[in-house]
Amino acid sequence: MSRPILTWHSYNGELVDDAEWKTRGFGFQHDGLSPHMNSIEVSNAGACFGFVVGGSAHLKSDSVEWTVRSMQWFSTSDGFKLQLDANTSVAIWQKVGFKGLYAMGGPVESTGRLRYIDGCTDTILCGPPRQGDPCLNLLHFPKHIDQTEHFHPSSRLGIVAKGMGRCEAENLSIVLQPGTIFFIPAGTNHRFVTAESELDVIAYHPDSDWGPADEDHPMINRTWIGNGQNLKKK
Repeated sequence: MSRPILTWHSYNGELVDDAEWKTRGFGFQHDGLSPHMNSIEVSNAGACFGFVVGGSAHLKSDSVEWTVRSMQWFSTSDGFKLQLDANTSVAIWQKVGFKGLYAMGGPVESTGRLRYIDGCTDTILCGPPRQGDPCLNLLHFPKHIDQTEHFHPSSRLGIVAKGMGRCEAENLSIVLQPGTIFFIPAGTNHRFVTAESELDVIAYHPDSDWGPADEDHPMINRTWIGNGQNLKKK
């Protein structure tokens, strides 16, 4: 049975604990009234994936000290401390018990690199280190998209990076605008709709059915020994 989609337009702390997929979702916003927002801490419960809308976020852990700017994404091995500059929104998704990789990138492109449903496109921003691991994606919806209703076998958590649109589910029409954070439970039918504006969404997936494996990855696939025998097939 489908569960309702949840959305937040303002937030400051943990928003959702998806125990089924071992994922916690957080959102933090600066109110713009002080130079920066201090003392935000995400616990060392697992890898974190995040995205910044507007302003800048200053991230510090035992291993890295980064400034992540608007339209940039990041991945950390574990928890960290965070400060926000004025007019900054940041979404963070933590995979409990998973040790992630440190990475940062962006600003994200205006369209995706891969084909997706009904004329939409997708870019894998932070791929799974191994098949089955979580990943972070950019979803791009052009203008005048009327997406086919669909569902996912695992939950989806995300934030609107830019543009406007709607998410329709069970006779509800949910407004999406920059900074909106959402949670779509596993198995929930939904679709995205745009009118005169494009829509860019950053989507966290808690699992994957694709990715590198010990017997199938670029290093081993492109290694030959002897008279040209492929190491993968040895």
